[in-house]
Amino acid sequence: MIISSSNLKGGCGCSSLLMLLAHYLSGGTKTVYLIDLSLQGTLDLLYNRSLLLKEQLPFEFFRSDIAKAPVLIGRLMGEDSIILLDIPKTFGEKSLHVVLEQIDRFIIPFRYELIALHAATGFSLLIKRFACHSKSIFLPNMHAPDEFPEELWENQEMLRSIGQLSAAIPTVPAMMNPRSMGLPPACLFQLAPALELLCNQYLFNP
Repeated sequence: MIISSSNLKGGCGCSSLLMLLAHYLSGGTKTVYLIDLSLQGTLDLLYNRSLLLKEQLPFEFFRSDIAKAPVLIGRLMGEDSIILLDIPKTFGEKSLHVVLEQIDRFIIPFRYELIALHAATGFSLLIKRFACHSKSIFLPNMHAPDEFPEELWENQEMLRSIGQLSAAIPTVPAMMNPRSMGLPPACLFQLAPALELLCNQYLFNP
C-alpha cells in the first residue's frame, strides 16, 4: 500500500505525520519505507540529524527527486511493504502524476478555518483527477474545542461528502518541533490509540 499526506497549504504537519506513521507501522509485520519527494526536504534534514546522532530507525528512508521516484517506488512496492510518501504541493511535473496514480490513501491534515478548509477540500478534489481510485482522509490538526462551534457540524458534513473524516491525533511536545527522526517511546505510547483508530478504521479498512 502507498500512503501520502499532503495539502495545498503548508504548515499542516504532513511531514511530521508521515514520520509518526513510519514509526507506528514499523511495529507490524510489513516493511515500511518513508520517501521524501518534497521540495523542502524536511524529512531528509531530520534523517541526516538522526545519522549524526547514530539513531537506529525501525524503517527505511529515501530521498528522491520526482523524475526518479517512479523507478524507486516500483522497486520497493510489494505485498509486504508500506510506502509513505511526502510529495510536493505543486502538480506541474508529469513524473509526479505517475506517482499520484499509484497512491492508495491521501491523509489531509487541516484546521477548521476558512483558508485551511478550502486548501484541504481543493487538494482532495484535485488529486481525484490523477488518482480516481484513491481515498481521501481528512485529519483535524491542532483543533481547539471552541473553534467555530456554530459551523463545526456543517464543516464536518461537507468534508464527509468528499472523503472520510478521522478523529484528530493529539498534539504532543515531541512532535511540535522534532530535532531528528527518532521519537521517544513515550510519544508513541501516548499516541497509539489515535494511530490505531486511523489505521484500522481508515487506512487499512477497504
